[in-house]
Amino acid sequence: MGMSYPPNSDTTLSTFDVTSKLKNNHSVDYGRNISRTPSPTPEEYNLLHGIKPVRTTRQKITTYAIVAVLIGLGILLSVETKNIVHALKPATDWLHDHTFGPLIPIAIIIILSFPPLFGQELVATVVGVTWDLPKAFAIVAIGTVLGEVANFFTFKYACSARGAKLEVKNLDYGLLAYVVRNGSFWVILIIRYSAIPPHFATTVFSTVGISFWIFLAAAILSLPKQLVPVYIGYVMQPSVEDDGTSKIVENVVLVLGIVTTIAAYIWIQRKIKAATPAFVYGRRKARQDEGGAPSHYIDVSLPAEA
Repeated sequence: MGMSYPPNSDTTLSTFDVTSKLKNNHSVDYGRNISRTPSPTPEEYNLLHGIKPVRTTRQKITTYAIVAVLIGLGILLSVETKNIVHALKPATDWLHDHTFGPLIPIAIIIILSFPPLFGQELVATVVGVTWDLPKAFAIVAIGTVLGEVANFFTFKYACSARGAKLEVKNLDYGLLAYVVRNGSFWVILIIRYSAIPPHFATTVFSTVGISFWIFLAAAILSLPKQLVPVYIGYVMQPSVEDDGTSKIVENVVLVLGIVTTIAAYIWIQRKIKAATPAFVYGRRKARQDEGGAPSHYIDVSLPAEA
């Protein structure tokens, strides 16, 4: 028996093959029938309904292995941070006493601001061990802002065309770009507070046409997030380490940082989910208007019946 597309709500995935149905259904035509909005592609349909693509055993093993390595590295760094910092004491003493010492961590943070590099938190912790809290935070803040600005302009002028193509080809990236482009300043700010890596978010901001001044304001207002690793390093200083009050403040700062990150991430995920129907509908209208070539710049409001 034939089956319509999209399937009814009672149709299970085991009896509905989206890909083969689209290939065999000659009535689905993205370019010829300009009087009707084209149906969602299989990928768009899955995105709308939260269906994850089926992965092979090899892909699953690779994913689990990568996650396990990242978790292991995270645990190792958490456990060994104190030992690493103490082992670097000769270097931190030299940095503290040298006139141009602050320029070195600033330069390292700027370099680490470019994806896929990482490790800014460890550098911020070392900076916290080396200087008093106000100066340490100022050093990390300057390095973070300069690094993000350099990242922004590099991707804006070198990767905008590539980013535009990626928006069309990669639905997840395109959806995030859609939310950023059509969202308010608060969306940009909360993304910077979320679990989304800041330097990755910056590449999206720069390639979708966000104003530099809006981006800079969000980058500056999100600097308190950098206080967490700086303060963790600061309380490792011998003069502060045995202070019980400082330990309590450290735990409070750490918990607030984690809660803020999780809350911001949940909020952004809800915004992304709410924007998915309009995003997919815009891609469908783009295929209708442009003869099958989706445009990531088409912004179409979702009607009552799509």
